[in-house]
Amino acid sequence: MTIRYILRLRRQLAEARQENTRLEHEIQGLNVENADVRAANTELRDRAQVELQWRLDAVTVIDQHSVERARLLGRLEQAVDWATEVGRTNACIDQRDRHLAADNERLRRELAALKRPVARVIPLQNRGHEAA
Repeated sequence: MTIRYILRLRRQLAEARQENTRLEHEIQGLNVENADVRAANTELRDRAQVELQWRLDAVTVIDQHSVERARLLGRLEQAVDWATEVGRTNACIDQRDRHLAADNERLRRELAALKRPVARVIPLQNRGHEAA
């Protein structure tokens, strides 16, 4: 019984060694696969970091453009206000110019009415020898 027991233990030992060898090969394959996954993970992390930095830069530029747009919008509103005020002022000046032109025309007519030429009759004998 001891020999049978020893043989059975040897057979179990051989089977255990084979199983151990198979498991070691499987572990090595898993280690290679794990290394590939880690490398892919590192590459994806690097890409994600670059993408995140790009998006952060884009958001920063968008924020800067928003601030610039708000500043320009304020200046545009101020320019529109000034243009409106200039338009009102020009309209007032135009109205005043029309009134002044009408007053000038009225004054010209009044002056012309006051300065009617008086016809002077100069007798022929006083005109000289050219008149004859």
